Amino acid sequence: MDSNKFIMSKENIQAKSQNKDNPEEKNINKAFLKKFNLTLETVISENKKLSNYDDLLHKQKNMLFTSKYIPSITLIKYLERIMHYTEAEESTFIIALIYIDRIGKISNIILTPFNVHKLIFVSVLLAIKYNEDTIYNFNYYSLISGMSINELQQLEIDFVALLRFKLYINIIEFSNYKLLFDNADNDDEDNIFE
Repeated sequence: MDSNKFIMSKENIQAKSQNKDNPEEKNINKAFLKKFNLTLETVISENKKLSNYDDLLHKQKNMLFTSKYIPSITLIKYLERIMHYTEAEESTFIIALIYIDRIGKISNIILTPFNVHKLIFVSVLLAIKYNEDTIYNFNYYSLISGMSINELQQLEIDFVALLRFKLYINIIEFSNYKLLFDNADNDDEDNIFE
């Protein structure tokens, strides 16, 4: 095993970027990411219709997950970036959806344009740690996410606490979410989180 794989400097990520500049070159399933993106966008859209949306948005305003401004990178481009540079499997993204759904059920956090980028990155990061064999250091994930190492570490701690440290997902739960995701017709605005 190459020990440098786990020690990513800015130079190493730039070298890795030159080898993987085009997400098309790597086997990124664009259809999967498009559906994943549409699922998140549908949830955000449905959340905006909640009668207490403004109140919930205000309550989340000072949370670490909530950005002051909507990030300039589109959600689909951010998802492509995450999958491209982390090389996360599709199953890892399904686990990330499960984590986000759990947080929504446990807390008053709802997906909004102001928090979706941070929530999705941290949920994918935790899902990688849970599901993948290759895990990079925080410096590398910081460069991918566009967040500082300290912010990313604090977000991870907060996210795990919100999950009440329940990261385990049994095969039945995973299979149910995967089936719902596979069968969801985003054009009809089906919501797998219902």
